[in-house]
Order: sequence, then structure tokens, then C-alpha cells
Amino acid sequence: MRSKILIVDDEKLMRVSLEAQLTKEGFCVKTLKSAGEALKYMRGEEFDIVVSDLRLPGLDGIEFLKEIKNISLETIVIIMTAYGTVESAVTAMKNGAFDYICKPFSTDELIMRMERSLNYKEATSEVARLRCEIQELYGQNNIIGKSKPMMKILDTIQIIAARETTVLIQGESGTGKELIAGAIHYNSSRKDGPFIKLSCAALNKEILESELFGHEKGAFTGAIRTKKGKFELSDGGSIFLDDVDDIPIEMQVKLLRVLQEREYERVGGEDTTSVNVRLICATKVDLANLVKQEKFREDLYYRMNVVTINLPSLRERIDDIPLLVNFFIRKYSERLQITRPDISQDTLDLLMEYGWPGNVRELENVVEHALVFASNNKITVQCLPESLKKSEGVSGKIQMDLEEKEKVDFQEEVTEFEKKLIKWAFKKADGNQVHMAEILGMPRTTLRNKMIKLNLSC
Repeated sequence: MRSKILIVDDEKLMRVSLEAQLTKEGFCVKTLKSAGEALKYMRGEEFDIVVSDLRLPGLDGIEFLKEIKNISLETIVIIMTAYGTVESAVTAMKNGAFDYICKPFSTDELIMRMERSLNYKEATSEVARLRCEIQELYGQNNIIGKSKPMMKILDTIQIIAARETTVLIQGESGTGKELIAGAIHYNSSRKDGPFIKLSCAALNKEILESELFGHEKGAFTGAIRTKKGKFELSDGGSIFLDDVDDIPIEMQVKLLRVLQEREYERVGGEDTTSVNVRLICATKVDLANLVKQEKFREDLYYRMNVVTINLPSLRERIDDIPLLVNFFIRKYSERLQITRPDISQDTLDLLMEYGWPGNVRELENVVEHALVFASNNKITVQCLPESLKKSEGVSGKIQMDLEEKEKVDFQEEVTEFEKKLIKWAFKKADGNQVHMAEILGMPRTTLRNKMIKLNLSC
């Protein structure tokens, strides 16, 4: 789409000349002779750029500029004048002009300035869009759950987000520790600053030190240039260190110094760098136990453990599973550009009975998998991964998948269900028929007769 340009100048020759040349270059151009006419026109039509003379009849260029910004802050304004002074340029810039060009000028010079302004507008719009997306991603609305443990965590985030205190998040893998850390940052006064993330898992001392504090050129083999560390990159914002339980013991003292003194040196450097950063840590194990085992420094633990958030596993918040399932169905239906399907009650029951060793992350992957295989706008048990359907993590009810059937043979279904029950009992009792009979609550002779009748040796 061509950029729309409004030219405002009381000199007719200038208007005609610019309109002809800019139209030839592919711009959509409108010209007017006064600020009053232009303001009336702009209230009914949007322009990407307004190129205005500084001296206009009636309302001058600076006042016109202020009025344009009242109508649309996003409209780019370039001021042109034959009376180029530093003072007028500074005044124009202070009042929102993007650029300033002195008459006489070539059309090429004006086009170059317009293209530069359009590129800048596009870049800033993209940054704003990405910032909005990120803040939406980490917003509290994305923390799904109405169970008591999750409501308590949401209340805690609300309280501590505005504080500068260090936070320790504890929870199993896949429980959403990064999401909680992001919610704390993006609801704090540091939300416009950087949010830098680093997993400390499986990084040796040398690599981790360089990642955290940066290094100078030549500090070690392969250090071909100076590199900023995560702390330096997060200055003015927050740093999220995941898997802090994996930090080597010899590195922990350097991290402690940053927390205490707010300063550090790059690897191979001598200059001390000060940093203004909020630390949010996460661990998949109980750090207190590591302290007892002398695998984690006690003084560092207490520095990190100012406020602790203990994230429950998905097994501990079963009531949240339907909410999470619906959230992921909506999310991936939009991403896959498909109609949002329903989920059968049998399938939902199975998901609520599963053990979820991978927690919320595993549930998200299962829902995405199910959407790929959904048919007739319905997610059934058959859409789930085989590993989940066969897992011992599913206990309690024996599943009967009748969703896609319109009619059944009652006796046939009962017989099939009895087979499932006996096979389940066989597995639970390791083939011991006495134990099987106890599990099924029937006499052993009855069990044996049923196995013969159903032709089952299991």
C-alpha cells in the first residue's frame, strides 16, 4: 500500500512541484494551502506523513504541529522552511516533529527523509507490538487456575511484583516457573526494562561465568571479542535464573557478591561494573536439602530465599485441568487456524486421572497432539497419544470410548468391559488369581468361570 502524504504550503508552485514529483515516486499525495484546511481534512482522513511549511497564513507551522499531534500522535511531521535557524529546529523537534528540512531542497533529499521516518515508524510499531505480545504472554490472565494453591500464588504475585525483593520459585519441571517469573517482572515498575532469562542447567563453571558476567576479548581460547553477560544485559530490568540448583559451588560465591554488592567483573577483566537488576530464581529441587548436603551455599540460599513461591504440581491441582485444557484448545485452534473442537467427557475424565509427570507442559503438548488428530470437530480418547492411553498413570475408571458410535450391542459391550476389568486385575495382581478375585470383589470360582467363558488366559 502506498504511503499517504499531505503537503501544506501557501506557495502554489511548491505544492504543485512536490505533488508531481512525489506522485511519480509512488506516493499518494494531497496538497493544501493552509493549516486550517489541513486540520479539517485530517479529521476525516489519516495520513502517514505531513510535510508542512513553518510559516503559514493564520496558524503557523509550530501551532499546526501541536494540533496534528492532538489529532494523531502516530502521524509523522516534517517541517520545511526557508528560514532555517537552530532555534526553530529545536522548537519543532520539541513539539513532535520527526525531521526538519531547509528550503531550497531536492526532492531526493525529502524522499530520503520521508523513507527514514517511515522505517522508524514501522520499527517502533513492531517493537510496541512485540512488547504488547510479551506482556500479554506473561500477564496474570495467562496463569490459568482457580484452585486454592493457584489463587494464593496469584495473590502473592500481586503483592511482590511492585517490590524490589529477590524471589525464589520452587516447583517440578513443567509447572510454569518461567511464566510466574515473567508475571512478576511485567507487573512491576521494571516492566519496560529487559527481562533476561538463563537456564543454569548443565553449564560448566567457565561457560556459566561468561554467560552471567560476560568476558573480555582474549580472556580464554575462543574469546575473539568482548561479550556482555546476562547481568549487564538485564540492567534496569529483571534477570530470571532457572535451575539455580545446578550452579557449581565455586560459582555461587560470585553470584552472592552480585546480590550483596550489585557489582561484578567480566571474565578476564579488571574493571568493576555496577548493575541495577532484580533477581528472580527458580529451582526444581528443595534448596534447603542441598544446603544440608553442603551442595549449596547457605548464605546464598538465604539471599535468594527472601520470598518463596512454591508451585504445585498438576497432580496437586486436578480441578484446574479442565480450565487448562480449554485454554490450550483455544490457543492451538487459533494457531492451527481450525474451528475450536469440543472435548468428550470420557477424554476429559482420562486427562484428570492421568499422573502428569511432565505437569502443565506435558498437558499442553497432549492437547496440541489431540487437536491435530481431532475429527468431526470433536476430541475423543482416540485423539490422545498412545503413551498416555496405555500409561499406568491412568487409574480408577476403566475407559469405554463410545463417543463415535451411534448404536451398540449391549451384551457385546458388557463382555468387552468385563475383559478389560479382568486384564486390569491380572496386571495389578501379577497373574495371581486369588489376589485378582480380591481386587475384583468376587469369589475365585466365579472369576475362573468368567475367564473360561471369555476365553481369557491373560
